[in-house]
Order: sequence, then structure tokens, then C-alpha cells
Amino acid sequence: MPIRRAQPCELTTLLERYPGIGPVLCGGENGYTLLEQQGTLAQRENRVIGFVSVFRREIPAPLGGLWEDFINVIEVFEERDRRQGTASALVQAVLTAAREKGSIQVRAYCDIRNEASHRLWLKNGFCISPAVQSDGSIPGSFVSIRL
Repeated sequence: MPIRRAQPCELTTLLERYPGIGPVLCGGENGYTLLEQQGTLAQRENRVIGFVSVFRREIPAPLGGLWEDFINVIEVFEERDRRQGTASALVQAVLTAAREKGSIQVRAYCDIRNEASHRLWLKNGFCISPAVQSDGSIPGSFVSIRL
């Protein structure tokens, strides 16, 4: 099934099934969550394969009026569904939505230990900028793409 915006009742169902995602879901006027669902052959059951939750904000720089979409979380729930293009499809859907709203960039953050996430961002044309701390440690990377 195509990627689409989650309805409030679907978010409630997701939170019941995966309560840990509550703090990372983006809501309000500038937040949105996209889902990818898959039906079984018998169409008895639809299941959410993955989702992405995003917030749109004015870029906090002295430029005024420039907006970005920030991917707060992207998740493909089951191992069997990973490396099948779902996360890339979700990223591409965010890029399309961001362009349509006039955002100039899309950004995200990924943990330095998450090699699969870094590969996802590279595959989709993002630049990677390690977040180097004052002690030299690198907890993660900011990734971005100019639209």
C-alpha cells in the first residue's frame, strides 16, 4: 500500500502496540507521521510495516522565513521487513512533503553506532556531519539534504 499520513486512531493503535514510540512522535500544527502498511494476501489483516515522524520548524538562524523538516524518528518494525526499501520510501515521501510545503532542507540525527541508519541517509543523498563533542567523542551524526 502507498505511504500516507497517519490518522489519529492509527497513532493510538501504534502507541498501544509500541508504547516506547510515544516520546518521538511529532504532533501539533507542524508535526506529522507517515505510515507504510501492507495487507496480507487474504486482506484479513493490515499491518504497519514502518513509519516516520517529522516536525517542521523555522530554521533558528538569523535568516528569517526559512523552514526545514526534521525527521525525529524513522522505524521499520520487524527484521523481515528491513532492507526492503521501506525506510527509503518513507524518506522520499518526507522529501516530497517538505518540498511541497516550501522547506529548504530535511535533517535528522542518527546514533553513531547505527551503521544501517548512516547507510540509509547516504543512499538517499544526505550529507553526514558527525557531532563531535569537546572531549573528542562522537555520539552521533546530523544528516541533511538541501531541497
